Amino acid sequence: MRLLLLFLKEPLPGEVKTRLAATVGAEQAATVYRAMVRLLLMQLSGLEQCHLRFCYTPDDAHDAIRFWILPEIMDTPEIKLNLEHIDFRAQGGGDLGARLTRAARQAFQEGYQKVAFIGSDCIEISSRWIQAAFAQLNDTHDAVIGPTPDGGYHLLGMQRYLPALFDRIPWSTPVTCQITTERAAEEGISLYTLPPLPDIDTEEDYKSSLVGPLGPRLRKIVENLGKKS
Repeated sequence: MRLLLLFLKEPLPGEVKTRLAATVGAEQAATVYRAMVRLLLMQLSGLEQCHLRFCYTPDDAHDAIRFWILPEIMDTPEIKLNLEHIDFRAQGGGDLGARLTRAARQAFQEGYQKVAFIGSDCIEISSRWIQAAFAQLNDTHDAVIGPTPDGGYHLLGMQRYLPALFDRIPWSTPVTCQITTERAAEEGISLYTLPPLPDIDTEEDYKSSLVGPLGPRLRKIVENLGKKS
């Protein structure tokens, strides 16, 4: 049993993509964030033999998240995800490390054998990418990590509960991935490193994504959402 946990936020202006909002404005940044999530869901279409869990924040946003995500899936023809294999869960309190630890512990307690985490900052993650990441969780590797150019990571997967990978990690810094990798080595955790993928945090990142392979699709979604707002 495989589980993909997608960490995301309620798309409120001023609460999402704050570094992007600093230069393009809070409303536009929230629109870009919603577009990124829609494109990511398109990319995840065809995900096989895997349950998808939306881990949201704030904790009281359960209805808001469902009323956002479910219509995206049902009303967007390019999104092909099985609703029977989807659920929603609040991230809970604490810093990111505490929230990831809790989600991992719950997943393995529920009987999942391979668990992977992604956020909503990297639009280039696809169902094939996820399947390739899960394939690296085998007799050779306990965990798998996918770096981002800014020093973070776009994916972390494991086939057993490994709380050490979330303990005392400097989150959202240029050394997040490096320290996580070093922690794995210290704990004797065999870690496979995927090729890097870019994420979108700043206006520069956003502009780079618009000239990338998914740029035309992202631009179109942003424009369509902007018309509706």
